[in-house]
Amino acid sequence: MRLLPWQPDDWLLLRSIATDPQVMRYISDGKPWPDERVREFVGRQVAHFDRLGYCLWKLLHKETPEMIGFCGLQPLDGTPETEIGWWLARACWGQGLATEAARAALQHGFERAGLARIVAVALAANRASIHVMEKLGMKYEREMIHRGFQVVLYAVNRPG
Repeated sequence: MRLLPWQPDDWLLLRSIATDPQVMRYISDGKPWPDERVREFVGRQVAHFDRLGYCLWKLLHKETPEMIGFCGLQPLDGTPETEIGWWLARACWGQGLATEAARAALQHGFERAGLARIVAVALAANRASIHVMEKLGMKYEREMIHRGFQVVLYAVNRPG
C-alpha cells in the first residue's frame, strides 16, 4: 500500500468508504457521510498537509490506484494533542493493513515531524481499532468527550 497526500478531487475516491454503513458504524453518530462532509474532510486533510507536513493520508493499493482507506496524523480537535487515525474499506479488514499503515504514520510523526506523543481515540465498542492501538504499543489513558461522543483515548510517547 502507499500513503499519499490528498488532492481536492480525491473525495470521490473516499466516497464509497465514507458511505458504507459498516465502515461508518463506529464513526461519530454511525451514519454514512453525505458528499459535502466527505469533501470537507478531504479539504481539511489538504490544509493539514500544507500547514503541518502530515495529515490522514490517503491509502492506496500497492499495484492499483484503488483507494483502500486512509491513515495518518491530524490535530485532535479541542486539545493540544496530535492523533493517529485510520479507516479501511471493508474488503481490507482483518489483513493487518491498518496496523502496517499506522506503524508507518507513527514513525513519520516521531522521526520526521518531531512529535513527542501521539494519541488515538475510538468509541469503546470499536474493538478492532482498540486492538490496533494496543498492537502499536499505545496505552489506555482515559475516557473523554470528543465531538460530542464518549470515546477512549490511548497514547504512546516517542521511543527513547
